[in-house]
Amino acid sequence: MVAGVVAGGLLVALVEGIGHRVYPLPEGLDVKDVEALKEYVATLPAGALLFVLLAWAVGSFGGGWLAAKIADRKRLVHALVVGGVLMAFGIVNLVTIPHPLWFAVVGVLLFLPAACAGAKLAGG
Repeated sequence: MVAGVVAGGLLVALVEGIGHRVYPLPEGLDVKDVEALKEYVATLPAGALLFVLLAWAVGSFGGGWLAAKIADRKRLVHALVVGGVLMAFGIVNLVTIPHPLWFAVVGVLLFLPAACAGAKLAGG
């Protein structure tokens, strides 16, 4: 499960990194300034938000796949734990930086199904 969480986190970072290349952060934005981030997120185009959702889905899928692939038993459970941990990180992000309601709902609802799909692909 630890390997799945690490792999999932790396996949999230990779896809979000691609998203930042397509939708670069404004010059001078201090990412440590929560208020500035809140203002920035409020102006994001839908495409930028969709990249984050894609990152969360890819990370949960890949992490779930890896956890299920290396598990000796209860592959689906291992994958769902990975999806749950990544979902917890996503919820912390949503609480820290407010996002549109549609994004929060879709975001929270995609982690576990994506991890489950990864487990199924792994034979779980």
